[in-house]
Amino acid sequence: METSICPVDAGSQSAVPSRFPAWVTWLAFAVGLTGAISLRLILIAKAYRPELVRLLWYVGVCGNMIFFMFRAFITQRRRHLIASLRLREKLREEDSLCPADYEALRYLVESLYISKERWNYLIIFVCSVLAIAWDVFVVGF
Repeated sequence: METSICPVDAGSQSAVPSRFPAWVTWLAFAVGLTGAISLRLILIAKAYRPELVRLLWYVGVCGNMIFFMFRAFITQRRRHLIASLRLREKLREEDSLCPADYEALRYLVESLYISKERWNYLIIFVCSVLAIAWDVFVVGF
């Protein structure tokens, strides 16, 4: 096992991105849920309030676009951090990790652990099942 050279000097700025304020992640979560629920409400609106279908569609599509753009940005930040510190190679080769590597790994683990993404996906799944069930059992084929 060879000693790793840390790409970030002690006096320089860390390669680890700063975390977003909590309100940003909650806003992204709310926008994502609003978009997802809006799309599932289209079936109900079609039956009871057809004039809302187009509005719900735009809210849903725009909400999903914003949410997934935010998620793509977060993923890109994580991938860039992993690549810039060569974390995959170091872990694969069981190379020594330097303090910046540990800081990056803490950021990545914490970021994944506290992400609201899993709740968004769970709610989308439940709303999808309910929308399909409503359409099949209430409206019928």
